[in-house]
Amino acid sequence: MTRGRSSGEKSAATRAVRAADSVERVYARIKDFAIDYRFRPGERINEVELAAELAVSRTPVRAALNRLQRDGFVTAVPNKGFFARELTPEAVRDLYELRAAIERAAFVLACERATDAEIEAAAEAWTRHSNLKDEGSWAKIAVADESFHRALTKLSKNAQMIGALEGLCARIRFFRRIDLESAPRRDRTYHEHDAIIDALRRRDAADGASLLERHITLSSAHAIEVAARGLARLFPGTAA
Repeated sequence: MTRGRSSGEKSAATRAVRAADSVERVYARIKDFAIDYRFRPGERINEVELAAELAVSRTPVRAALNRLQRDGFVTAVPNKGFFARELTPEAVRDLYELRAAIERAAFVLACERATDAEIEAAAEAWTRHSNLKDEGSWAKIAVADESFHRALTKLSKNAQMIGALEGLCARIRFFRRIDLESAPRRDRTYHEHDAIIDALRRRDAADGASLLERHITLSSAHAIEVAARGLARLFPGTAA
């Protein structure tokens, strides 16, 4: 007969669960800070102040920062601590090029693997937000745009691509919002999404993949512009 756990064992297990939950909550909060550049580029992250703000010990803060380093949101310097990720035109361009590579490959697989019903559901993820164009709600359009691209990638039925894009979307969310503040950019987004959906419905992998790459990839000049606008937002007084 299996002996039940003692009260001490149960208490230890409960503490372990609570500690894991605490780390998860702290990770989510600090990740939100990093996504929105609450920590300014290159700034050293003060773990003591952060722990006090979140009303936790330094242990879950350190665990969360280590995880965020692996996820690409912060950097670590030996004997110096954690630092906020830098914001440069090259970094913005590189992230968008990686995103384009993932989505291009996912689109080709989607044309092979998705059912007609799944394709229509992905298209609906965008078309149901068509009214936002007239409202000029750029922040809401940025959310809808991200949802649409994630829906497209899910059609690939490739778990690694889906997971990679999930993490990447968080890392570029700040830039995506800035990019879609521009009315001409929003107009192009609607036009280009319609063309991508049409190619998907036709299961034209080559045309759709090419459209996606052009739609996503930032030119060097555009990367400089987006990075400059981001820096101006974070450091008022910086020339945009």
